[in-house]
Amino acid sequence: MPELRRDYRDRLTDLEDDLIAMGNRVLEMLAEAMTALGNHDQQRAAAVIRADDRIDAAYQRIQEGVLTTIALHAPVASELRLLSAFMHANIHLERMGDLCVNIGKFVALVEDFSDDPELMAQLQEMGQHARRVIGRSLEALARRDLELVHTLPELDEPLDQLNKGLFKRLVRLAAADETRLDWAMRMVLVARYLERLGDHAVDIGEQVIFAVTGESVELASNSPVA
Repeated sequence: MPELRRDYRDRLTDLEDDLIAMGNRVLEMLAEAMTALGNHDQQRAAAVIRADDRIDAAYQRIQEGVLTTIALHAPVASELRLLSAFMHANIHLERMGDLCVNIGKFVALVEDFSDDPELMAQLQEMGQHARRVIGRSLEALARRDLELVHTLPELDEPLDQLNKGLFKRLVRLAAADETRLDWAMRMVLVARYLERLGDHAVDIGEQVIFAVTGESVELASNSPVA
């Protein structure tokens, strides 16, 4: 029995290490995607798109690892909640990777970027906020820190506000100049993707609460559906 428990603890540690490493790769992808967007850098954008293969592989490995651990060790109570939190956090991180890829694809698709430094600065600000809330959610998960979790909605709020402001600005730009419509709509989606990254990070925080307390708490009303 002690040997079995040691194997179980090792599996949990490996799963958590893989999950945090996956989160750090998402942060790297986001940083690269925003750099690519700001500089219209096709090579960086292509690298972001390629990096998604590693995220998908990590996702599959973690999902299988969680299911195998449940099957072999039949965890109960707090142990089962933690494994459930790992599984849900894994799903959110995989979707975050997809959102970074979507931003990278826009860099590749949009040949004629509009020269709007103020708007690009706002998008970059959103990227910084997104990295901050994602990083905080990973820290909260690693530490099982409920105090950190409850700071996530406040960190996420600027993303929501910037997204709303950018949407209004881009609608006005598109209405004033039809030649910028395609570009404006793509930038609306970039802002939306950044806002959704924050939502996914907040949802990881909710999983930390569940793992620690067993309570299902909704920290924000705009939780992502995809």
